[in-house]
Amino acid sequence: MRLLSFAIWAVVAASAVFWLTRLLARSAPAPAHTVTASAGASIAGADFSRLLGSTRSASTEPSAAEPAVDARFRLIGVVAPKSAAPTSGIALIAVDGKPPKPVVLGGVVDGSLVLLAVNHRRAELGPEGGAATVRLELPAVPEASRSVRAPGAGGLIASPQPLPAAPAPLPAATR
Repeated sequence: MRLLSFAIWAVVAASAVFWLTRLLARSAPAPAHTVTASAGASIAGADFSRLLGSTRSASTEPSAAEPAVDARFRLIGVVAPKSAAPTSGIALIAVDGKPPKPVVLGGVVDGSLVLLAVNHRRAELGPEGGAATVRLELPAVPEASRSVRAPGAGGLIASPQPLPAAPAPLPAATR
């Protein structure tokens, strides 16, 4: 009985020491070269189309009748169907630096401007029943950083070597 009581109290003491060290321990300070993430950077404007299997490439040629980009409006995000002629969609648009508001397709953005079209990267605004006068695009998402080690820098091998051949299976034992 005394041995069992001693074991229980030893576990309680060990648990108390563990939790005290966890509560009283200080974390290491961040290195001097670290940078805090800005509040404006978010994945809300990210383009996940390649990740989700889209094979379309973005055209780099500007069209002849390209609507202007108005500095008063800022496109934060879009929700659009994949169909070629979308009949529904939502754009998250900030006007004059105010907090963004969701606008449905055909909804009033500001004054006489309504949301005319939405696709996976763009929203077009214009007068109701007219042509688009303002085109808003989501900012391009920077490509992920890929570091390349110099040969002989240590760590992983720069060019993979062929793996040795697998050993031949042993012959089955005969009875």
